[in-house]
Amino acid sequence: MTDSDLAEARDDLAFMRSLVSGGGQFQTVAGEIFIWAGLLYGLQCLLSWLDVAGVVSFSQSAMLVVSFGPTFVFLVVLGIVIWRERKAPKSAGALRALEAVFQGAGIANLVLALVFAYGAHLTQSITVWLYHPVVVCVFQGVAWYVAWIVRKRAWLGLVSLGWFAVSLACGLLVQSPDKFLLTIGVALILLMALPGYAMRRAGKQAV
Repeated sequence: MTDSDLAEARDDLAFMRSLVSGGGQFQTVAGEIFIWAGLLYGLQCLLSWLDVAGVVSFSQSAMLVVSFGPTFVFLVVLGIVIWRERKAPKSAGALRALEAVFQGAGIANLVLALVFAYGAHLTQSITVWLYHPVVVCVFQGVAWYVAWIVRKRAWLGLVSLGWFAVSLACGLLVQSPDKFLLTIGVALILLMALPGYAMRRAGKQAV
């Protein structure tokens, strides 16, 4: 076996190790972001559901806080996390690819938010806007599916199936805003915040 063959074998071994490694730093950071996103936006949807369902009646100023407050808090948290981790060593191999999948899904969701918001404004239809969360659920399902393929953890596959199921359910509920908001709110807590906690805990143990 030549030196080049040995080097190639070492590279292959390093890649295989990256597939099964804990990826502690990535899991910790991603888990923290998922916890905040799931709780903030889950709470936002549940509060909106209470208002739409007539359980409580929020004032206009309170609804503004409900509508924009979670995004403001999340952006602050995201900025803090990015600044804190700016000098952290980068993950290698498959974990970097996994990071890219979730980052790509996030960018795609942002672009689609602008597209659906513009479409809803043109048509003056809230239904058009409600399809945006449906697409977000699909992207989440895809991202968690890739995570399952890479990490081979059964719970990741279950999270992926959950997001796909929620996207189908919400697609059928766009004409019922109260049920739609309740479904999305519960999904964000169970399928984003809770898995985020699991990821963060696993990451802390792996570091």
